[in-house]
Amino acid sequence: MKKFWQINKRVIFLLILWRVALHCIQVCSPFLVPLHDGYNGSIPWANHDGIHYLRIAQSGYFSLSEAFFPLYPICISIIGKITSIPLPYVASGISSAFFVLGIFFLYNFLYKKNNKHALWTVICIVTFPTSFFFWAVYPTSLFFLLMVLIYICTQKKLWFWCGIFGMLASATRLVGVFLFIYVLWEYIASKPKKILLRDVIAIFLIPVGLLTYMGYLYIRVGDPLFFFHIQPLFGANRETSIILLPQVFWRYGKILFTAFLQPTPASYFISVIELIMTVFAYGVILWGIKIKERWSLITYSICVITLPTLTGTFSSMPRYVLNAFPLFLLLGKMDNRMVRYCMISIFIALQIILSALFLRGWFVA
Repeated sequence: MKKFWQINKRVIFLLILWRVALHCIQVCSPFLVPLHDGYNGSIPWANHDGIHYLRIAQSGYFSLSEAFFPLYPICISIIGKITSIPLPYVASGISSAFFVLGIFFLYNFLYKKNNKHALWTVICIVTFPTSFFFWAVYPTSLFFLLMVLIYICTQKKLWFWCGIFGMLASATRLVGVFLFIYVLWEYIASKPKKILLRDVIAIFLIPVGLLTYMGYLYIRVGDPLFFFHIQPLFGANRETSIILLPQVFWRYGKILFTAFLQPTPASYFISVIELIMTVFAYGVILWGIKIKERWSLITYSICVITLPTLTGTFSSMPRYVLNAFPLFLLLGKMDNRMVRYCMISIFIALQIILSALFLRGWFVA
């Protein structure tokens, strides 16, 4: 226990400080940000998508809720039935628990390689502008935990567990299926002396979570891709036809230069943040290529960042960047002190603004 404290005390302090800061933002936000009605949950941390996840957890899938993947609401439902605690608090609690576990697993694994990089990786994750979603009623923290476990298991060559955790990840978010590419690439790169059938089967388990949900949708509505086909109904200007990345950048350029502060200052601000976060993510990827980061991690990050843009928008991109876990491994390796402190300062300022908006019912990601 003493050794655990010596290794983790800075991370524990950081997490406590961060959670207290978010609580202070929650308390102060009503005096600073007007309430935006429409998608307000029973608690502020359950706004927007949280409403749907809680309803699925309570009553199962309903019309048009199929856009939301099943594992997270299943976890909420199970823990809620065991504890009899109101579901919003169950959901917020398990999100917090998943995230804290993910942080401790990641930090302790990286600490053995480079304790400085380990700490800065955690700092970059905690201060990132949309990291408050890890505490919200969203599957972000569950997916983060599964990504961390898969990353650790690939480094330890525990291919069976890669398959299990990957299967759960692809039942949590669509981009979880890209972990198949990452794990298979890592398996091939490990140059096993003998390719074992059980390892191959385990790796091919990763898409099973997605395929199972698609099978359920086929039985339920006759369309295995219904989760994708109903995206335009949720607004955000999403399309079901594929829109290439240059065209999306062109669209956002028009928004920035021809629709200043339209249709509202808040929505214009969010559009700017969406564009900045997208450019930032691709910038980190390019830097990762420059410093010769492993191509398995680079390829996974490119897939995770690019897939949402194919719907013709960068909407929610500030949150989706959290799914590109390798980006934070890269940021943790940044050694330029001035760049690092400037970046963290900007992260913190944006997180204060975005979390206050989210807690008052505004869509931020």
